[in-house]
Amino acid sequence: MTSFDVSSIGFYVLDILGRPVLRIPEGGKADYIEEIRMTVAGTAGATAVDCAILGLKTRAVTTVGDDEMGDFLEAKMRKFGVECSLVRRTADVQTSATILPVRPNGERPALHVPGSAAVFNVAEVDMDAALDASVIHVGGTGLLRSFDGAPTVRLLKKAKQLGRITTFDLIQANPETFALVEPCLPFIDYFVPSIEEASEMAGLSDPHGIAEFFKKRGVKNAILTLGADGVFVSPEHGEAFYLPAFDIKVSDTTGCGDSFTAGIIVGLIKGWDLKTSAKFASAVAAKVAMGLGSDGKLVSFEDTMTAMQSLPVRQRAA
Repeated sequence: MTSFDVSSIGFYVLDILGRPVLRIPEGGKADYIEEIRMTVAGTAGATAVDCAILGLKTRAVTTVGDDEMGDFLEAKMRKFGVECSLVRRTADVQTSATILPVRPNGERPALHVPGSAAVFNVAEVDMDAALDASVIHVGGTGLLRSFDGAPTVRLLKKAKQLGRITTFDLIQANPETFALVEPCLPFIDYFVPSIEEASEMAGLSDPHGIAEFFKKRGVKNAILTLGADGVFVSPEHGEAFYLPAFDIKVSDTTGCGDSFTAGIIVGLIKGWDLKTSAKFASAVAAKVAMGLGSDGKLVSFEDTMTAMQSLPVRQRAA
């Protein structure tokens, strides 16, 4: 019996977001916008917070700076109910942070300081506690300079030896990232990248082909998020399927993929089939996209279930 439902390991970042941003003012001039927020974000951080909002017992495993931004991230996570005893501090670099001027259509260019993400690793003394969860989620490969590669493989391998379910996502993937990801693939139960990142690594464009590319290299279930076109799922057993996205007014797409992963993890903990889990995950992402930041309008499991059952779905492009 594990102590936690999910241990979310890897990339945590402070996001400072503003919307809607039409332009960067010239010189020292100012424009007025509607909203500014600071949020816990990142391929592990946003997933952890969203899992906690959705009712899972969640542990954060990361490193942040010994600074006011690290204070904010830890305090915010504790407020959501995330357990933070494995949030380590470093005085060597600042907390990872991103400034995101969000465009009216929800797109968001980024200005990013890697900071603490680059020095994160799971110390041997923390390993057993980091793996004391039913689901082990690793997020952020590509930006975790000290953890990427052999340390990630070692952790995932040990997770599988302990009988844990593993989920995996990355960030800013390119063809070179695949060298870091490939050794991890045999130890990944649920691989949840965006279609853009998966395509970059596989050198393919068709979701069926991309999913098979990763499954042939060890992934059990390939789940490719397609943005406004929904999700493509190639399960370990059974036929592959598409699910459409929900038809909503998008405020901000920050954290949609991370929140989708949280929805999949909720489904795993509840023992749902993969199609139900993916539909719920799509509703989680929709709730996030309706607001600003990586938690957006996500408020509870019950509210998200209502959204899953009531929101209209988009028609896929031909």
